[in-house]
Amino acid sequence: MGKLHTFKGLIEEQCFDDIFEALNAYIEQNPDKFSGESNTIDDPDEAELSDMRVQFVTVHENPNNHLKFEVVVSAEIIISQRMPHSYSDSDGIPQWFSVECSAELKDGLNHFQIYGIELYYRHKQKKEGKLSEYLVPITYKEMLDDVAEDFLSRHYPEALEKPVPIKVEDLVERMGLSIEYIHLSKTCTVFGQIYFADAKAKFYDSEDGVYKQKDVQRGTIIVDPNVFFMRNVGSVNNTIIHECVHWDRHSLFFELEKIFNPISKAITCQVKEGKKTENDGTPYEWMEWQANHLAPRILMPAKTTKQKIEEIIEKNEKILPDAKRVDIIESVIFELKEFFGVSIMSAKIRMIDLGYKEAEGVYTYVDNHYVLNHSFELSALQRGQTYTISAQDALIEYATNLNFRAIIDSGSYVFVDNHFCINDSKYIKFDEIGSPKLTDYALQNMDECCFVFDFRLRDNKAYGIQYYSECTLFKSAISNKIVETYYDPSEHNDEIVQRAMDLRETVADIVKIRNSLPAEFSKTLKAHMKRKGCTVEKLAELSLIGPKTIQRMRNEEDYPVEMHHVVALCVGMQLHPIFSRDLLKKAGKSFKGTELHITYELIIDSLYPESIHYCNEILNDNNLPLLGTEDLK
Repeated sequence: MGKLHTFKGLIEEQCFDDIFEALNAYIEQNPDKFSGESNTIDDPDEAELSDMRVQFVTVHENPNNHLKFEVVVSAEIIISQRMPHSYSDSDGIPQWFSVECSAELKDGLNHFQIYGIELYYRHKQKKEGKLSEYLVPITYKEMLDDVAEDFLSRHYPEALEKPVPIKVEDLVERMGLSIEYIHLSKTCTVFGQIYFADAKAKFYDSEDGVYKQKDVQRGTIIVDPNVFFMRNVGSVNNTIIHECVHWDRHSLFFELEKIFNPISKAITCQVKEGKKTENDGTPYEWMEWQANHLAPRILMPAKTTKQKIEEIIEKNEKILPDAKRVDIIESVIFELKEFFGVSIMSAKIRMIDLGYKEAEGVYTYVDNHYVLNHSFELSALQRGQTYTISAQDALIEYATNLNFRAIIDSGSYVFVDNHFCINDSKYIKFDEIGSPKLTDYALQNMDECCFVFDFRLRDNKAYGIQYYSECTLFKSAISNKIVETYYDPSEHNDEIVQRAMDLRETVADIVKIRNSLPAEFSKTLKAHMKRKGCTVEKLAELSLIGPKTIQRMRNEEDYPVEMHHVVALCVGMQLHPIFSRDLLKKAGKSFKGTELHITYELIIDSLYPESIHYCNEILNDNNLPLLGTEDLK
């Protein structure tokens, strides 16, 4: 991408002389306008322009590529006054002017006119209809729904009258556009393109395995057919509307670029369902931000979508009178997806945007699965926060955030279903195979028992068809964004810590048991196995340590026990962290702060109720040696 050019630069290059001439004529005809501007000339009777500089240009949207704009210039003026005895006095003064202009920007700047000049006085500019210096509409978050309504009022007004799904092919035809489905790239990192001029499009021939060129006409939307495979019909609809937004709102940008850069033909888009600050970055990023945020609002207009949401909620409450609110919301999101032809993620985000904050706890996808639906006090969770954290982010946060590590090391919390939850029977239960689960109460009261994490999005560099094919089967979950999650010592999290301390009556019993245990490692291992009712064969299965090795650790006090053996035993017996650290100490082992040891600490402190296989998945994801894995014969 070369240098981008501004509309101010175009005016300076093509219209400077016209503005100078018109301004000079205005100044010559109105010398009296400058009374009081000079310290030496009281009543000027002549004035002329000696120099001028364009300071800025303010442009407002107008239909059909017609522009009205204000050129603000700073000028140096020579004013003079005839004095008695037949001589004149003169003075040079600075003055700013507002020059009101109009023009058509289509295949160049045409029909330039100046229709007003006046002294410039700084005044507050209206947000509505204003364009940036690159002729990209300036759009703020609070304006998005209004901009989407304006789009629909011109191209699909029936969507504003009652809830209806938009037929994207019909919309494209109404806008005078066309659609072609062509493989745009080998890896499907580009979902769509819109062409503002006739051009040769580059596409990937999957049969020959090479890139080729194809003639395309102005107004052509190209969609990669792999979007159907990688995503769903909803994402295809979103891609097409996304390109329609570019055509509707960003053609002036390309008309400007074509003057300086004739090869500028199209916008190439990676459609993203994430968030980016409005008007942040380059003009291309501004345009992508606008298209990304307007497309779902066009597919799901605010007023009629709210009507549909309330209609679905009312229907489901009648059909399922005993259903939890969060399960009703899950059904609403799914039905919105089906009705409006959007993705699950778009439907969920749209509900949140429209004030249905409880949708935050539904369809949350992490670590290749959807976590269980959960609910909370609506005021408990702020924008950009979540109760859910991936295992990898949990490990990174545990390794790098010493405050968070100290909290988890207390043994008062369990990492379960991608939440850090207070370890208490009120919130944690165990299934028939001994795996920890959140109780129904915990799922309905996440704000009472789980830590909150801040999150931000970053680009998924591995995103593409190869990554999709190799890594996931969830079409609705594949994302070109990765969520990174961070612990914040907020007031909410301080309350969770205090609540965990208030519930630690069981810790006294655990400490009492620990103090009654033998001083030797082998005898303590026997005591835990007896207390847990765990045979050698059963422990071998749960820890992936061979029965002979377990026998020797039980019976030979001088047997050289390795740290990974002890950690595997602790996980296999699901020992409380207090017991685990006691067993490690009696084995003569201590953590050294290495990546492996930090991971072991997280496992014994908050993952111990999980299976050895789950813990090994985390180790494997970080290229660390697995626990157990010995021959069990």
